[in-house]
Amino acid sequence: MSGKNLIKLFLLIAACFLLFYGYAYYKEYHTLAQLDEKIKMGRYQDALIAIQQLEDSLTFGTLEKVKEDPLISYNKGVIYTLMENKKKASAEYRKAMETKDPVLRARAIYNNANLIATDMDFSTAAMQYAEVLKIDANDFQAKKNLERMRLGEQQFNTMFSPEQQEREDRIEALKLIPWGTKYKYSGEQKIRW
Repeated sequence: MSGKNLIKLFLLIAACFLLFYGYAYYKEYHTLAQLDEKIKMGRYQDALIAIQQLEDSLTFGTLEKVKEDPLISYNKGVIYTLMENKKKASAEYRKAMETKDPVLRARAIYNNANLIATDMDFSTAAMQYAEVLKIDANDFQAKKNLERMRLGEQQFNTMFSPEQQEREDRIEALKLIPWGTKYKYSGEQKIRW
């Protein structure tokens, strides 16, 4: 083969390679753009199917990087959250937390903290909100939720404190003492249905 034919062959292979990968990234962008519409319309199952079709397509089968794309994991987490499947949503958010993009990482941590907060694990949620604030110190919602988690943790801890138990015991003891001098027993208890 001559040098010109070798260069032409190389350019043809490079062009095919670029077209293939360009189409894969276009398909990913197009699918993610359609997800927003489907989510706004409340068609969460359709959005999840679209993401799964994107992951299973032939063009993405050859791209390992896209298979583990944090943006796709984040979007799957959002869809699972809207479908109220907390376990799968949390797993997808954890995958998205491994990204180097600070905005996406902060969003994934924030949404995962919201899931943890709904399970009443205030201390873990507070740690996650604090991590979001390390990434973006101006995140108002994370600050507000961190305050709420600390308040919830404080209330939860005082709920089971010895002082609270002693106070409740005193109140129970006072309920047994009849109040006033006109204490009347009305006979048999009436059952209310």
